[in-house]
Amino acid sequence: MPPKNGKGGGGPSLPLHLLKELGADSEGSAGRKKGRPELSRKDRRKAEREQKKRKVHQPVPSRANAKPAHASGRRKSEEEDDGELEGILLNDDDEIGDEDLVEDGSEGEEGGDDVFSSEDEEDHKQGPPSKAISKVVKDKLAQEDKEIAELERKLGLKGRKTLPQSFKDDGLGDLLEDLGGGYVDEKSQEKKKRKAEADEWLASKRRKASGQKGSEKEQDELDEGSDNDMGDLDGSDASGDSFGGFSENEDEEGDESEEEPQSQPKKPARENPYVAPVTGQQTTKYVPPSLRKETGSDAELVARIRRQTQGLVNRVTDSNLVSIIGEIEKLYRDHPRQHVSSALVDLLLIQVCEPTALPDTLLILNAGFATATYKVIGMDFGAQLVQEVAKGAATDLSNLYNFQLIGPKLVFDYIRMLLEDLSELTAELLLRIVRMSGPALRQDDPMALKDIVTLIRPAVTKIGEQNLSVRTKFMIDTIQDLKNNKKKTGVGASVIVSEHSTRMKKTLGSLNSKKLKSSEPLRIGLKDIQDSDEKGKWWLVGASWAGPSAGGKSSKEQAADDEESDEDSVIADLSDGPDIAELARQQMMNTDVRRALFVAITCAVDYEDAYVRINKLRLNKERRKEIPFVVMQCCGAEQHYNPYYTFVAKKVCSDARIKWGFQNGLWKLFKRFGETIFGEDADDMDDEEEVPLRRLVNNAKMFGTLVADGTLGLSILKCLNLPYLQKMTKAFVEVMLITVVQECQTNENAVEAAVSSVFRVESPELARGLQWFLRTVVRDSDLAGGRSETKRHKAACKIAEKDLVIIGGGVAGYVAAIKAGQEGMKVACIEKRGTLGGTCLNVGCIPSKSLLNNSHLYHQILHDSKHRGIEVGDVKLNLKQLMKAKEQSVSGLTKGVEFLFKKNGVEYIKGTGAFQDEHTIKVQLNDGGETSVRGKNILIATGSEATPFPGLEIDEQRVITSTGAIALEKVPEKLVVIGGGIIGLEMASVWSRLGSQVTVVEFLDQIGGPGMDLEIAKSAQKILKKQGINFKTGTKVISGDKSGELVKLEVDSAKGGKAETLEADVVLVAIGRRPYTGGLGLENIGLELDERGRVIIDSEYRTKLPHIRCVGDVTFGPMLAHKAEEEAVAVVEYMKKGYGHVNYGCIPSVMYTFPEVAWVGQSEQDLKKAGLKYRVGTFPFSANSRAKTNLDTDGMVKMLADPETDRLLGVHIIGPNAGEMIAEGTLALEYGASCEDIARTCHAHPTLAEAFKEAAMATYAKAIHF
Repeated sequence: MPPKNGKGGGGPSLPLHLLKELGADSEGSAGRKKGRPELSRKDRRKAEREQKKRKVHQPVPSRANAKPAHASGRRKSEEEDDGELEGILLNDDDEIGDEDLVEDGSEGEEGGDDVFSSEDEEDHKQGPPSKAISKVVKDKLAQEDKEIAELERKLGLKGRKTLPQSFKDDGLGDLLEDLGGGYVDEKSQEKKKRKAEADEWLASKRRKASGQKGSEKEQDELDEGSDNDMGDLDGSDASGDSFGGFSENEDEEGDESEEEPQSQPKKPARENPYVAPVTGQQTTKYVPPSLRKETGSDAELVARIRRQTQGLVNRVTDSNLVSIIGEIEKLYRDHPRQHVSSALVDLLLIQVCEPTALPDTLLILNAGFATATYKVIGMDFGAQLVQEVAKGAATDLSNLYNFQLIGPKLVFDYIRMLLEDLSELTAELLLRIVRMSGPALRQDDPMALKDIVTLIRPAVTKIGEQNLSVRTKFMIDTIQDLKNNKKKTGVGASVIVSEHSTRMKKTLGSLNSKKLKSSEPLRIGLKDIQDSDEKGKWWLVGASWAGPSAGGKSSKEQAADDEESDEDSVIADLSDGPDIAELARQQMMNTDVRRALFVAITCAVDYEDAYVRINKLRLNKERRKEIPFVVMQCCGAEQHYNPYYTFVAKKVCSDARIKWGFQNGLWKLFKRFGETIFGEDADDMDDEEEVPLRRLVNNAKMFGTLVADGTLGLSILKCLNLPYLQKMTKAFVEVMLITVVQECQTNENAVEAAVSSVFRVESPELARGLQWFLRTVVRDSDLAGGRSETKRHKAACKIAEKDLVIIGGGVAGYVAAIKAGQEGMKVACIEKRGTLGGTCLNVGCIPSKSLLNNSHLYHQILHDSKHRGIEVGDVKLNLKQLMKAKEQSVSGLTKGVEFLFKKNGVEYIKGTGAFQDEHTIKVQLNDGGETSVRGKNILIATGSEATPFPGLEIDEQRVITSTGAIALEKVPEKLVVIGGGIIGLEMASVWSRLGSQVTVVEFLDQIGGPGMDLEIAKSAQKILKKQGINFKTGTKVISGDKSGELVKLEVDSAKGGKAETLEADVVLVAIGRRPYTGGLGLENIGLELDERGRVIIDSEYRTKLPHIRCVGDVTFGPMLAHKAEEEAVAVVEYMKKGYGHVNYGCIPSVMYTFPEVAWVGQSEQDLKKAGLKYRVGTFPFSANSRAKTNLDTDGMVKMLADPETDRLLGVHIIGPNAGEMIAEGTLALEYGASCEDIARTCHAHPTLAEAFKEAAMATYAKAIHF
């Protein structure tokens, strides 16, 4: 369509050389355009419709007779070939924009005018004639048409309007579409018809929408603009065209492009939202995504994801779980999340859904990995996993609950479902769930557990109690015990499973440092999962959900009803009597809710009626927080304490929020008293606002009663620093604790158990504060009432302080006491000596080491100073001062232990204790008098005593033990030591250095005892003999006589021989030690001893009475102080935590002679006796640089190692500072080190410890410096 002004500007024009080739020129074209008449929009549309009707019924002229527009038109064959070509290159859905049209027109001109179709003869006559197309061009076009027709025939496309589906699947549809760009003007007649109708429909809709002439005018301008753009190409206008060689296809495509402005850039073809559906249009039926055929690429992607996920799941262990989770995150980032979730859930279920029994450790690992993935990935994975697991994996469900992937609701629902049809299988599943998750379920929801118990009876009745199997009865008993918080031995999970679960929980806890998508468990129920298809999944964000059941009120309507009901209840209750309303206002009931609660509580018949009235108010969770305030106000307002309010409080405390509200209300009261709560400043309280004493006492009694019956715990006092309380706070706590003690004494048979259970708290700080407050305030308080009540509550205070009573204040006893005090236990320690530390601190290890050190200095000054360049004259021994230095060392240590007792809240009772019954120890006090102490747990740590020699009475003057050996008033001229063990050799060294002639008589062929390595023992005997000590090994003492001035001993060879008499001023009996159990009253409780007098215990140090335990020298194992110390720590851990550890294969032994002898692990003779192979590595101190500089080169380091694994088996040292060096060997044995590990550990130079490294190297190679 030409412009309105009759000019041909604005539209694109053909290049001059193309016009010449087509037989036309630009000037003629321009001239003819100027003479083109202007038609109205209506006339133009009418002409287009008539033209299309004629095209449908009239034959199309062939291309061979093609003429300019004013001639008769092209031949029929040309039009037919064009139609066939269009069937190949264009399908019915192709759309061509403005830019395509311009480019296609240019290409058509280069190839000849086969791209143009003839116009209606009537239209063409309006334009002037143009030049004819050359014969060469026509021949070329005809040849191309023949080739195209042949190709159509071969491809089976001749006569088709669309391409076959097989072409599209093979990608040929896109290829042919691209190749058809030059023939875009030769579309099928049906395509042109639909496009024209669409344009007409669009124009009609726009006219109706605008309702104004302006819209029609605007549309005309758009059409004119399009015609102007195509001015040089369009020869098919209704009134004729100035360019006679153009086809009517060009005109239709020009109309199609009218909607697009000329200035817009080329855009990819897309669906036109303004095109109306056309009747008869061929469309493909819509197929939902879920029913579409899966493409090969998607299936391949799913398979690849599954393979990658399978590899990660197969590699999961406890140690690499966190790193595997990182790789799972990467899978989620790189691939579709649903594909990864589905693959991962399937693989996890495959691992646990096995018909055979799986080990618990595998199930724990699987559940831990699933929980870690849920925490990191989020709800989409966790929800899908839980939905699948809930279909039948009960054991895995329990583990998921233990690791907090799901809440208790689903587990309880599962238990209820299993109880509906009780059988052998369901009983086994229930028992497994209770074993694995029982304690946690009870802690999370005790009320739900109670409901479960009530369901057991109907289930049993249904199948008949006589039909119950033993396994089912055991399951029922287990659930009953769980409800009553009773623990059965063996019912819980095994130690290995518990430790594995603990490790997994720590691993999961380490993930908290990362950014987690889910930190809370999924709190969905079994019914939620079962109804998810109907109601939807409310726990998934974005998922559909039908909401509550049909017909129910919406949440807003329900909330409105609740508010109206609350208001009605308040008004109704307030209208009952104006006095109640006025009283409510006087008691600070300044809101409608508070006044309603006040009326409900004060007007009730009893506490149960009050509870019903409160529930009828239907308060929401925010308003229910007002209940503790109202109860405390009502209780404090009474003239005397009224237990009614306590019963009401106990009833409403079944709600955890209300229980917390009472604690919060109490803390606010403490702030009013002037206390600083967790760093918050105290409230300023005027004298007029001071809390009345009756309010203080009434509330204190109420809280004391709530604590005594277990409704609240003593942790409500954790905000206070009990030794430093304000006056009113101190009075409140005093009344409260006295009430607790008095309430615990209501049942005479359970006083001790009740008091102990109430005063058991987890916080060590609070425990120590309570102990101090009970001893200093409550015990001496006169608020209990009469004399008998005061006496009873004092006794109860003593009971409340004792979680552990220890008999014996030696190393084992005092270490256990301090450790228990640090753990928050109430401890009493009974020691008869008067000073703590036992034999070791008072008359054993500590004083003997003082004498050994000082005597060595004296001996070195006398005999080993000149060749060091030190000359000392007139050296004298002051034995009295030597003993005083020893006592000074002992005193400092024992007083230090007493200070630690006070620091950790341990009560120290000086006296001799004996069992009165299984829980009571009767104590004869050192300062006269008698008392008793009761304990929930009792620890026997009475130590050992020296074994006497038959026929020689110990007087600690002439016939002495180690106790007398450290306290001699003068140096004996001759000293005979019976026994060549560690104690005997140490004392022999002391007195030999001080000038005594010492002889050691030993029954064995070696010194040092059976634990010392034979090679080391021989070396030690040789060195000590050089120092002046005589040895008689393999010799036995037959008899002794101390009637004369000298003590005479008759000795003989252990293998038989001539008897010999030895005379000595002092005889030291050091043949060993035996457990001390005399006077303990073990017969009163029936404890048994073995043939050596040791108390019989199990692996957890328990006697046959489980609450009585035994550690140290009084039971099995080497009688060493450091071994007793390790056992003391372990036994407290068993009491408090349920587990402890002592490695008896890594207990070192040290003999503090000079040189020192130390060893740990197995000796060479032990390995030979056991028939084990070993390698030996030795290194002498004579080759050690530090030993040479110290001029102390006697001795060596000896190591024993496994020849196959190189694992260290034993270390034996004789030399300077051997007792210090042996710690490295003990550490290596504890951690299972190899000799190469030790040899490759860098040791400082020059040090004695380098000998340790060289000896380790010598076990598998050669030492460097020897």
